Amino acid sequence: MPQAFLHTPHGDVYYLKLGNGPRLLLAFHGFGADSSVFQCMGPLLQKDCTLYAIDLPFHGKTVWKESGFSPKQLESVVHAILQCEGKERFEAIGHSLGGRLWLSLLARQGHRLDALYLLAPDGLQTRWMGLAGRLPLFMRQLIGRLATRPEKGLALARILRRRGLVDDFVMQYLRYHLKTSVRRRRLLDTWYALSHFPMNTAKARSLLGSLQAPTLVLLGKRDTLAPATQLRRALSGLPNVDIREADAGHQDICRWAAPFILNAGRLRQSGS
Repeated sequence: MPQAFLHTPHGDVYYLKLGNGPRLLLAFHGFGADSSVFQCMGPLLQKDCTLYAIDLPFHGKTVWKESGFSPKQLESVVHAILQCEGKERFEAIGHSLGGRLWLSLLARQGHRLDALYLLAPDGLQTRWMGLAGRLPLFMRQLIGRLATRPEKGLALARILRRRGLVDDFVMQYLRYHLKTSVRRRRLLDTWYALSHFPMNTAKARSLLGSLQAPTLVLLGKRDTLAPATQLRRALSGLPNVDIREADAGHQDICRWAAPFILNAGRLRQSGS
């Protein structure tokens, strides 16, 4: 499968290109993952779709030169792909953090979308990463300084755990992401970037309600990070939003998404 880089002023952005069909799909993965999570979609989508799976800044093989990233910088990546393909419109796929990023880009890119696919999206009812996004910048910077000394950061987290201010999930999350310097940088720089992508339920509903393109939201029945019951409640009643569930957890939901994406496109083409 073709693997290449988009060279931008902010860094070299790695991507996988899957399939050669007429539908153009652009996919953003979740935090701590990379473009490879979308490889499972290739065999089913390859005849109908051309899928570009992007390694986000600080993830995978992308080499990003800056601390944090902004909507404008992600837009430059989108425009570069559209130029490569000679197209003006596309369909967007976002898993977890990737879903939050696409939601944040709707005001700027929604007019180009033929469809939006959100797989267990972050920014609505998601634990921990959602909390990080709500923290003021100075608090994220304070946590960032603690994280450069992980033992002190974990010691503080244990104190907060004893006082009931964080739970076991947060402790496991911090132990994993503070373990190595690469993981620490990815965590901190992504946290800093979240201030450019503010999102909550009310804002997501407003953006999706104004979007002309249909939206498919796929939730995992076994997802404890983005609970299906809470997200279904948060997005219920939006006329252009189709909410489905799969027998999946948060990390493996991409394995279930391809049939939904394929059928949604064929239904649009048939006019049903």
